[in-house]
Amino acid sequence: MLKYVLTFFLVFPTAAFADAIDGSWCSTAGHVDIDGPKITLSSKSATAGQYSRHQFLYTVPEGEEHAGDKVYMQLMGEEDMTSYTVKDSKAVDPVDWKRCAATS
Repeated sequence: MLKYVLTFFLVFPTAAFADAIDGSWCSTAGHVDIDGPKITLSSKSATAGQYSRHQFLYTVPEGEEHAGDKVYMQLMGEEDMTSYTVKDSKAVDPVDWKRCAATS
């Protein structure tokens, strides 16, 4: 399944790739922290996923809304990321994310 999602983005490149997808991300959907193959969700639950410098794929853990769904994240630029739910090998329901502002 990941192969089909990744093929879509390789065939239809839209991203201006930044350094790495790692870091803190904010959206109307919540907040996530990506650190290599580990992602921590707004609820503070953490899970492992398939990581590359510009992409991340994980399965929503049990106890979370939409548990079992696969979520694909694509870095779109230094400050921008888009996530998609993967359904029937297709990326649907895009959510735009911004790097969270640093707090002191």
